[in-house]
Amino acid sequence: MTRSQLPRGLAVRRPDDDDAQAVTDLINACDDADYGEADMSVDDIREEWDAIDLQTDAWLVEASAGAAPLAYAALEQRGGVLLRAYAAVLPEHRRRGIGTALVALLEERARARIGEAPEGARVQLGGWLKGDSPGEMAWAEGLGYAATRRFLRMRIDMQAPPAAPRVPDGISIRQFVAGQDERATFEALEEAFSDHWGHVPGRFDDLVRRTSRPDFDPRIWFLAVAGDEIAATSLCSTMPDGSGWVNSLAVRRPWRREGLGRAILMHSFAEFWRRGARSVALGVDGASLTGATRLYESAGMYVREMYEMVTKTLRDGVELATTELATTEPATTEPATGEPTAR
Repeated sequence: MTRSQLPRGLAVRRPDDDDAQAVTDLINACDDADYGEADMSVDDIREEWDAIDLQTDAWLVEASAGAAPLAYAALEQRGGVLLRAYAAVLPEHRRRGIGTALVALLEERARARIGEAPEGARVQLGGWLKGDSPGEMAWAEGLGYAATRRFLRMRIDMQAPPAAPRVPDGISIRQFVAGQDERATFEALEEAFSDHWGHVPGRFDDLVRRTSRPDFDPRIWFLAVAGDEIAATSLCSTMPDGSGWVNSLAVRRPWRREGLGRAILMHSFAEFWRRGARSVALGVDGASLTGATRLYESAGMYVREMYEMVTKTLRDGVELATTELATTEPATTEPATGEPTAR
């Protein structure tokens, strides 16, 4: 990016590890202005940065050397065929062309990475806008992006202890055991999330990174097991304000339509209630292929925030991401959630 692409007096540079707190503060300021709450932690940023090269795939905009950044952008690759862009500009600096300049940077870098995708595969660049924001959508469309999918943040505000879960016969729910369950948990997630719209194969290292975070708590990573097999997961974390977050709630195909998704969700709610947390949230595809939103609504959750996913095709070709269920069996209320990655 040249200096002329930004408003006069601003400059762009690469972030480093020392910028983690400043970027956390910036994102939280944006979320507080846009959604009325903020929950990003430094550990969230560091986990995201562990998965990208800061010297090629992240940018900061600042007014002067040493000043707090006023904008941030990053690019993450998903399976070679889907590149996820993130950009945040402080509210008081919006509508000055900063976001447009960052999108140009993100797109340039994404196009340089097209060769990493399998030959003949369709490659897309995507990101999120605040839901129901006609102005932001018009801006994105003007840059060649199209609305693709709506994602939701849903939450429950518990006024009383949740009902005891009704666990199907032959299933028990236990805590994740570090050093034992990583590979089996990853494989269970991959199977379940293969029915999630937009899914591309994940990386085992990403799950290992999650278990290496300073704030990782295996006591709120729940596994529903049938003998030696993992049938479902509810991998949770605690937000900076003490509320709960369900990162990955998933049920493998052989155990769907038995109420297991609801059981492990209610088990998670009960543990957060026991810990004193009264609110629990998660992210979910608004048009979930497996009917996850119906399950969450039936459990008392409501839509707190909406995000519009917008995408641009960088190279046309064969679609390798999931767009429909692999089976013709009717979808019911067994979910595989996890987008957008608000934490």
